[in-house]
Amino acid sequence: MTFKPALVAMAVAHAFVVLPASVAAEDLAAIEKITIVGHKEDPTKTTGSAYVVSEKELQKFEFTNVHSILRSVPGVYVREEDGQGTFPRIGIRASSSGRSDRIAIMEDGIPAAMAPYANTSAYYFPNVGRMSAVEVLKGPEVMFYGPQTATGAVNLVSTPIPTEAKGFLNAELANFDGKKIHANYGATEGQWAYLLETYQKENDGFHQIDRSTRDAGMDQTEYLAKLRWQSAAEARFKQSVNLKFLNADEINNVSYLGVTDADFAENPDRRYGLSELEQMRRGRESISLQHQIELAADTNLTTTLYRNQTYRNYKRLNQINGVGIGNTGLNWIVNNQLAGTNPHNGAALLQGILHGTADTTHANGVRYGLNYQNFDSKGAQIELDQGFVTGELSHNLRAGVRRHEDEAFSLGGAQVIYDQRNGGLIFNSEVAGTVTPSDAKATAYWVADEISYQNWLFLPVVRHENIKSRANLNAVQTELNSNDLTKTTAGLGINYALSGEWTLLAGMHQGFAPPGSTAVQGTEGEESDNYEAGVRFRRDQTGVDIVSFYSDYSNALRNCSVANSCPDGRVDGTLQTGSKEVYGVEIGAYSELYRQGAYVMPIRATYTYSDGEYTQASDSAPGVEKGDVLDYTPKHIGSVQVGLEYDTLWQSYMVFSYVDGSCTTTTCGRAGVDDEFLATESLFSVDWSLTYRINEFTQVYGKVENLFDQQRITHRGSDGARGNSGRTGALGLRVSF
Repeated sequence: MTFKPALVAMAVAHAFVVLPASVAAEDLAAIEKITIVGHKEDPTKTTGSAYVVSEKELQKFEFTNVHSILRSVPGVYVREEDGQGTFPRIGIRASSSGRSDRIAIMEDGIPAAMAPYANTSAYYFPNVGRMSAVEVLKGPEVMFYGPQTATGAVNLVSTPIPTEAKGFLNAELANFDGKKIHANYGATEGQWAYLLETYQKENDGFHQIDRSTRDAGMDQTEYLAKLRWQSAAEARFKQSVNLKFLNADEINNVSYLGVTDADFAENPDRRYGLSELEQMRRGRESISLQHQIELAADTNLTTTLYRNQTYRNYKRLNQINGVGIGNTGLNWIVNNQLAGTNPHNGAALLQGILHGTADTTHANGVRYGLNYQNFDSKGAQIELDQGFVTGELSHNLRAGVRRHEDEAFSLGGAQVIYDQRNGGLIFNSEVAGTVTPSDAKATAYWVADEISYQNWLFLPVVRHENIKSRANLNAVQTELNSNDLTKTTAGLGINYALSGEWTLLAGMHQGFAPPGSTAVQGTEGEESDNYEAGVRFRRDQTGVDIVSFYSDYSNALRNCSVANSCPDGRVDGTLQTGSKEVYGVEIGAYSELYRQGAYVMPIRATYTYSDGEYTQASDSAPGVEKGDVLDYTPKHIGSVQVGLEYDTLWQSYMVFSYVDGSCTTTTCGRAGVDDEFLATESLFSVDWSLTYRINEFTQVYGKVENLFDQQRITHRGSDGARGNSGRTGALGLRVSF
């Protein structure tokens, strides 16, 4: 990759923000950062379970893999697929973590999924490396955002416009020929402010492809621009305009094909040679416009317009010697030493083909699919905040409406077929594909009233969704390729301040997730009843949060894909998978182990326990059965971060992380089922970092991720064992100017 100059074209994004008569520079910065966790440090004001990974926390390790960041958030489950977080798999409170498709993903409070209603799978995810904070929200407040409200929301907060002219540069060199540049410059001058930013990263990846000179790395390039105008201090109506534009492109030489367990044990970095041509290209252009105006002392109106255009072009394996890529594909056959039903799919032959010692014998040989998708996601949202008092009750009424439209264009059926000869790929033939458009249109309404009375705070909230989706617009619309869905849900959050240090919380809300544009008429979407209760403690530099949760899914859904195939083998569409119960407890704590003079030893710890089972079988077979386990749901997850800081001169941190092994399918644990190749492995890892301040403008840092080089099977999809990266190191420089 050649690093490109940060010449960012200005484009439109607009936000009107409430400004008091006199606005301090630091107040403007806080206003411009659009967050979803409204009361980060005040436990008497937060009605749901919330967690914020601040800019300081992000800089401790300079993680660029969102999985590594979210390991420190209780109640969040991540599963590593390619070891670099290329396709984030994030679940909250034991929801499906197939492609992060059961959580609301946002950037600056705006939906960031490729198509939140039509296709929620996170084949695009905002680049966490350029963010200033990461917020995770659960409980009734999630109903403000949606459309996925069954579990929780993740909001990534981008770099704010600075309050004075200044810039920032972060340069990093890492092993596997890794390079990173993150730079921005901005200023506020009178009523105008701006920010220009670029983020660029590349590496060769840690996987080693058999008999190939190709690398397994990535190449990312992003440009971002913001422009803000604010009204004069003496203006009658205080308002501000923020303009934001993002252009992002990347190439990932990633594969869905894993390896057999025996090969993983011998070399967890191995990748089979017949996967060398796999490559994902994806990118986004986004534009947003927000306007907020103070109509009266307690009346604020926010208007948001946004548009995200996303593409993904994935050339990937989908069949080898007549055997499809999937959970019971080649690696499954070889692991279990199955004889096969025809001369082309016996374990011995397939293992030879994977290793490159045998030639393909099937007419399709090594078949690659050309999977191209383009998504156009746009919407308009208006939200009113109104404060008022009735007797002894203080109210903050919050009401909003959003109109959202998704358009998706998919190229299906396009294929390139190769033969494997003497360990190399020889072109055979090519098949053209067909472009299939689909769409989804939705209108959402929500209203809530934050009611304060003495030490009590109540938050009743109601949300209504009206969704119309259509698949395959080339065909006549019937009940098989269209769906109309209306859903109203409600929730209630309660907080009670026992004292200035102790707070109790409780909440319940009805969760919902749309089924996607491929749903047939009558598909209801995912539904759940969610409950949580807990206690918070705050005193000086010490805080503890303990929250228990219980979720009853009456209509669990699973989005079927090659990377997350359904039990019946389906790789597209949506499958209703019965009912399930999920319960557990989340614990988060922080404090100081030691403070003496300029030395401080901070500590942070998180722990999550989860369990549950399916309580009702799915309507279709094969599918889940009553009593089945929850797939990819580790019972125990924990992390402990310990640091040693010497004033502002230097800081060093270590984080110890543990993830329990888990079943990879719901069939794991059934009577008569061999679980040997149906589970991930437990992983304990340690990360270390050291930062030294050269002067008030310059810092240098070093870090080692996975210090003890522990590699385990963390994923078994879409075909074979896959794991985390081994030990990696980096040296970096941060300069403020």
